Amino acid sequence: MFVKPYPDEVQRTQVRLVAVGYQEAGMRLDRFLKEQISHAPLSLLQKLLRTGQVRVDSKRKKGNYRLVEGDKVRIPPITIVPDGVAGTKARKVRCPPGVVEKIARQILYIDDSLLVLDKPSGMAVHGGSGQGWGAIDAVREYLAVGGETSSSLQPELCHRLDLDTSGCLLFGLGKYATRTLTAGFRDGSIDKGYVALVKGRPSPAKGLIDRSLLKGVVRGGERMVVTDESGEGQVARTRYQIEQEFPEASLMNITLETGRTHQIRVHFQSIGHPVAQDHKYGDRDFNQQMKLKGLSRLFLHARSLIFSHPVSNKKVEVLAPLDPVLQVVLDNL
Repeated sequence: MFVKPYPDEVQRTQVRLVAVGYQEAGMRLDRFLKEQISHAPLSLLQKLLRTGQVRVDSKRKKGNYRLVEGDKVRIPPITIVPDGVAGTKARKVRCPPGVVEKIARQILYIDDSLLVLDKPSGMAVHGGSGQGWGAIDAVREYLAVGGETSSSLQPELCHRLDLDTSGCLLFGLGKYATRTLTAGFRDGSIDKGYVALVKGRPSPAKGLIDRSLLKGVVRGGERMVVTDESGEGQVARTRYQIEQEFPEASLMNITLETGRTHQIRVHFQSIGHPVAQDHKYGDRDFNQQMKLKGLSRLFLHARSLIFSHPVSNKKVEVLAPLDPVLQVVLDNL
């Protein structure tokens, strides 16, 4: 029996104390808050920050505060009022028509504890930064109207993918599962496999990129992630192997030992082999070459997740098929 995550009557949420994990480290507090209360309007979130109701380690912080791993963020209670009820303070996020139906076709694995989505390229994982809704909202709406699991628990993100990266995105369907799976990403016990098309041919053909990363560096008026030799950056390790070679590019099989923001894109750019159609860290001429081969999106795909089930402890392996658009490009190459 399904219980809607968005109730039909006014509810008051409880105070929560959320620990910042390695994946949230460096994130702005206002963005973190938007993720935690994804269906609250921006005006309400700003008020919560302005009035000091959101605290970090019991201290008031501004919205632009950059979170540090281990910070304890106090999420205050808010009143959730469904659409159509007078006095609405926080509204449910509505996804555009057809999105929930698309999400239903993109589910790779689901049970009472977790869900794995094959996230399309161009879909944000959550609302904010110009995005009114995200994958988390679509999954919540899908479960609200009756999905394939008997779970009545609201899904939460266990990790993130960039906007233009497609592939395996893992959700916990309860506090225990979410906490356990998120910890698995943090301690490296979850294997994350990616495939990417990069410029040229990396040498050696199999290796490890071990370069620390520093977030928030302003270059050309834009905030970037860069490799760092000062010792102040976060440890980042990317293992790779050439899977297929072409005259202009190489298809890479990639495994992440850490999960830093833009890690694959920055690491391959740093060794002179940027990811195809990466308009932030890539090579303009190479991107144009790949466009002529039919590539209109970032060629980075989260192909696999391997982890222990949070309840049964059995091994779970989930594979996301390559986007047909990307396969056409490989055929053209």
